[in-house]
Amino acid sequence: MKKKILYITTESELGGSQRYILDLARNLKNEYDIVVVFGSQNGDGEFGSLLEKAGINYFVLPHLVRRMSPLHDFLAYRAIKKLIRDIRPNIVHLSSRKASTIGSFAVHCQKSGSAKPLVVYSPHGWAFNEPDSSLSQKIFLRLERYTQKYKDKIICINKSYIEQAEKLLHIDPRKLSLIYHGIDIKQYQYYAKEDAKKRLFSLIENAQMPDEKTILVGSIGNLYPSKGYYYLIKAMHYLIIDYGFPITAILIGEGPERGDLEARIIKFHPMDYNAMDGNVSQKIILAGRIANAAEILPAFDFYVSTSLKEGFPYTILEAMGAGLPVIATRVGGIPDMITDQVNGLLIDPQNSRTLASKVAELINDPSKKQRLATQAQHDANHLFKFNKMLEQTKKIYEG
Repeated sequence: MKKKILYITTESELGGSQRYILDLARNLKNEYDIVVVFGSQNGDGEFGSLLEKAGINYFVLPHLVRRMSPLHDFLAYRAIKKLIRDIRPNIVHLSSRKASTIGSFAVHCQKSGSAKPLVVYSPHGWAFNEPDSSLSQKIFLRLERYTQKYKDKIICINKSYIEQAEKLLHIDPRKLSLIYHGIDIKQYQYYAKEDAKKRLFSLIENAQMPDEKTILVGSIGNLYPSKGYYYLIKAMHYLIIDYGFPITAILIGEGPERGDLEARIIKFHPMDYNAMDGNVSQKIILAGRIANAAEILPAFDFYVSTSLKEGFPYTILEAMGAGLPVIATRVGGIPDMITDQVNGLLIDPQNSRTLASKVAELINDPSKKQRLATQAQHDANHLFKFNKMLEQTKKIYEG
């Protein structure tokens, strides 16, 4: 009889945690019986649609929400506890901060005598690192410390998470495993550059195809404060006004920060920008969600990540696989992926001027830009393989 795995995550938007579960579930469904649980459907329901298309059973729990809410959290705990009792999984794999807490308690509080499943936790970002209030950070730090005793194995997706787990959470190192995300570049159907550019601008409402001299900077991610997009917007101000580059930035993704980002774009919109053949508000495009966005990455000349926190972002791996030069902040697992001056450039977070200077450096040095991009593509193909991640994760399940 196949073992049963119950995956639990909070968000239904297709972010890193959902992508991680989807990749594992698709590739393990013939070896295990798999059920996925996540919170109420937001956005276009892409996560649920992809699970259904892959033939994977899932449940949507309306009370499993991102924000802290005693009532919703209690009702989500009851629902998960009942699901565990009904499904009787051999493995419960938790993959978000809310899932970590509520799922741990739900397993721990099963009736005595019932077989307890193996509890695996993959933090895609320690909750206490979120740019929340100091009170929220303290609460989540305490919750992570307390509930770690209910987890059998913790998969850390970068070295910094291992260090924080040992130093801040006092977790027994024997519980910890370092497993990087992986992708299979051969499975990607990247468009050729010009075709990708045409495809991209055909999907953006009211967008005009730029001329061939326009430099395109791209970034993919949900519009959350932790993505630090404000600093990219400000860097564009310097690149257009101070450096005089014909450059456009396109942010692919959607989220609660859209209104604030639109306001910040307008902030850099004085009348004298007209002398620059267009203003900044026309040079920064919030494209919204685009399905299979990785396929059109070759449209860009550069890939930029301004995140304030990260786990091990798939989008950077995909940009590397597409042969793009990457400029990214030195946070979370990004230094595990990008070696500064070797396969990309690293910058400190919240530093728009440095970001602008690094983009300018590569624009002015095409040979260096090409060298970094070539090495990035090589590393995506050889260092971060999906099959390696899959086999390491299966060892956790079977151990």
